[in-house]
Order: sequence, then structure tokens, then C-alpha cells
Amino acid sequence: MKWSNPYLRRMGGGFRFGIFCFALLATFGCRSSVDELRIQAAFAIQDGLDFVAASQTPTGGFVTDSWQVDNPKEIEPVDATFTASQILFSLSFCSDSVTARGTCNRAVTYLLAQQQSSGLFPYYGKATPKTISPDVDDTSLAWAALKRSGQSIPRETLSAVRANMNEAGVLNTWIGDRSTLVAIDTGDLDAVVNSNALLMFGSVGETIDSVCKFVLAHAESEQFRNGSPYYESPEAFTRAFSRAYADGGARCLGEAVAKIRAATLSLQKSDGGWGDDLETADGVITLLNLGYRGDALDRGIRSILARQSADGGWALTTVYRGIGVPLRYGARSVTTAVCVEALTKYSKL
Repeated sequence: MKWSNPYLRRMGGGFRFGIFCFALLATFGCRSSVDELRIQAAFAIQDGLDFVAASQTPTGGFVTDSWQVDNPKEIEPVDATFTASQILFSLSFCSDSVTARGTCNRAVTYLLAQQQSSGLFPYYGKATPKTISPDVDDTSLAWAALKRSGQSIPRETLSAVRANMNEAGVLNTWIGDRSTLVAIDTGDLDAVVNSNALLMFGSVGETIDSVCKFVLAHAESEQFRNGSPYYESPEAFTRAFSRAYADGGARCLGEAVAKIRAATLSLQKSDGGWGDDLETADGVITLLNLGYRGDALDRGIRSILARQSADGGWALTTVYRGIGVPLRYGARSVTTAVCVEALTKYSKL
């Protein structure tokens, strides 16, 4: 018998499907019906977790792909701490999964081994022999993810990041005296970077009012629709904003929640997605984090499910970009982890 639903094909037929549905009914209190999307999501999540686990290196990190805009097929692999941080954060919502816990434990070990003095993080991990100064983005997301995994954020790390503000009270990306910085690209201020800092500070019950005002101004003016210096996708900002607010407890962002939620809905495409696989997961997570429950969310989930590859992963997409050079960076493991986060949060509604 042929099955039109790929998730039923994986189960090998109606008998196994019935067993699974019975198990779900027992788990969720003998409901009279089981939502098909959540059944599909359960299989997609496990396949995605398996893909990420298989992508992890022996050190606990993950390979990051970099490529020239005009030559995307020529990919250079690098060891980037940021990739491990993104995956660790997303998979922290899958704590009931043995697979996810194993991947997260290895990622924690990897990240703790990459930190520099004062608990700061550079972009490159030790497996890529390139020297670069630590930065707010890598440091903030690493510690936000580590905090969710039970690690304590050092006070000296928080102090070092706080000290990296410009005269207007906005956080510069690169940490330290500009005369001593190594291999940096620009001094442009980035609202996604500042949102990630709010995520880290919020996770320990702190905030920086001037940074919050900067992010709110970016949201209210809708500048994010044009991207930011390091993040060209508007959905990168909406997810970072919603993550700082919902997962980091940055309630200072509350006055722009309705604005970002409405903007995210307006950016949804006719196929239910928001663009590529990562942008679609970003859109879904933004809506979930900001309290939206409606048809647009279900359409977004269907779009994520429809895009999953046979190997359990989702596509390689641009996560962020270089400044002043036509470089793009991404990893299928990151795209997959973010899609898994979206499906997991949806499944827990």
C-alpha cells in the first residue's frame, strides 16, 4: 500500500501508525483525536535530532560552511563557536530527548573549551587556526545557550560586555580597544547583536536600558526589514527580538511585541513560509515566542515539514554574512536545529 504522507511511509504502515497514535493518546491524556501536524512534527523532530547528532564533530562542535556570493558551490569549512551556540540553544528545548541531551552535553564541553579570558568567545574555534578578537554576538549567544544547560555566566563576562558600549550606550560588536582588535571588519552597530546581548543579560535577570532603546527603535522604525550589517534577513532580527523577550525575559522589549508580530505576519509568503528554510523556522519561532496562535502558524509548520530532506535535515542557507567582503556563512546543522526548535515549541502548545 502506498502512503501519501511521508511520515506514515517511515512508520511502515497502518499497524505501526495505530500503535503510535495510541501511545500519543495515552501520553496526552486520552484525547479523542490527535492533531496530525503534531504527529508529523514528532517524527520530523526525531529525524532532525538524528541529523544534527550525526553532524557533530568528535570535539562536540559543528562544521560551518563559508562561501563567496558569486561562487556558492566552492565551500570552505571552518570551526565556528557561533554554530555550536546556536545549535545548543535550539536543542535546549528538547530536553526530553535522549538524542538531544547527548548532543547538548557534547556541545557544552566544546564551548567551555573555546572560551578565552573573562569568559569571552571569538568567532573561530580552536580547530580553525585563525586569530580574531572576541565579540558580543558570539559571547552573548554562547553564554545564553550555556545558561540554559545549567552553566553560570561569569560576572566578569557580563562586565566585559557592558563595558563595550559606545557613547550612545549601544554595544559595539567587537570587544576591546579598537587599536588592539585583530581581524575585525567594521564598527557598524547591529540590532541583532544587541538583541542577543539582551538575551544573555535577561537570562540572569539584568538588562541594559540604552541597548533596549536601540533595539526598540530598530523595531518601531521597521529598519529590520532591510536587514542589519551582519544579518541580511529580516527574520533574523524578528527571531532574535522574540528570543530575547520570551526566552531571555527581556521585558523592556514588550512595547514592540505587537509591532514585530504584525510585521512577521506581513512577511509570510503564500506557501506558508518566509523564504528559505531558516527564514521559515525564524518566522514560526517569532510567532510562537510572541504569543500568536492562528492559521498562519499552522501554515508555517506545514511549510517546515514539507521542506525536510530524506536524511532528516533541512537545507543549507545563509545564517549571517561578512561585511566588506562577499562572504556568506551557514550550516545545515544550524538550519535543522532551528527547524527542530520551531516544531518542538509548536508541539508543546
